[in-house]
Amino acid sequence: MRTHQASQTAVKVARFVAVLARQPHLAPLLPKGAAESMERLMLHTGLLKPWMLRLYGARWYSRLVTSIERETVPGQVLCVGLRKRFMDDETRAALAEGRRQVLVVGAGLDTLSWRLAREYPDVTFIELDHPASQAMKREALEGMGALPPNLHLVGVDLSRTPLEEGLAQLAVWRKDVPSVVIAEAVLMYLKEAHVSAFLEAVHRCTGPGSRLLCTCFRWETRGRPTMGARTRRVIGSWLRLAGEPLLWIVRDEELGPFLARHGFRQDATPERVELHRRYLVPAGLPEVPVSLFEFPVVADRE
Repeated sequence: MRTHQASQTAVKVARFVAVLARQPHLAPLLPKGAAESMERLMLHTGLLKPWMLRLYGARWYSRLVTSIERETVPGQVLCVGLRKRFMDDETRAALAEGRRQVLVVGAGLDTLSWRLAREYPDVTFIELDHPASQAMKREALEGMGALPPNLHLVGVDLSRTPLEEGLAQLAVWRKDVPSVVIAEAVLMYLKEAHVSAFLEAVHRCTGPGSRLLCTCFRWETRGRPTMGARTRRVIGSWLRLAGEPLLWIVRDEELGPFLARHGFRQDATPERVELHRRYLVPAGLPEVPVSLFEFPVVADRE
């Protein structure tokens, strides 16, 4: 990301959530309280304006978004909302199974740790993000009320500071405790060697039975492209111009062995990790598309 401003991708994601929250048939699929808290955060930072929210609620705007998606990547906006729901559901499940620490790396404008820290006062929540982004986020969250005492926002440039060194700043973090580590929309912006280093650091910094929740990027799945060649070029160019180029793109069949080499066992059960099957089918919306280029991953530390 550019050091003087919020990640353009993070801003886009937050605005996508606001758009979904104004579509009655899709809003119930979002995590409870996620859209409201993210909108409050964005309004405090000035990255979202009241007029934008009115625009997002207009029927013609919703039809415009659908029309653009139909010609580019059907279900892109919904994919963002469902991956938020996935992270929320999987984190809650992991906590119910006994994990007592949650580490969110590169949270951007997401409010998951802020929301769950209030619900789980006995769990330690830590966010590591770029100092500029974290300072802006802290100011906005404090404008929304006192931070929960079990939530720790740490500004660390992980391109320069190793993960272990960043965590060493916090006496509350324990390496022997089963934990949840979340890296949503982070790994695809790292070179493969840096992804490996990150996984090795997570393995060293967490106790046995810890869970990794992340998203990865792919150009094809089951031999079919996840988007057209022209759209692929446009997205790649936009991300490069935003200073956030895609650096690690993985094939489905390569991911499990890659994670295993770093001490993690992937669960690729379709009912668990395929967003359409997990959320849209039970909601009675099997005809609604969701994009496939970014997909969620669950892996347990061995």
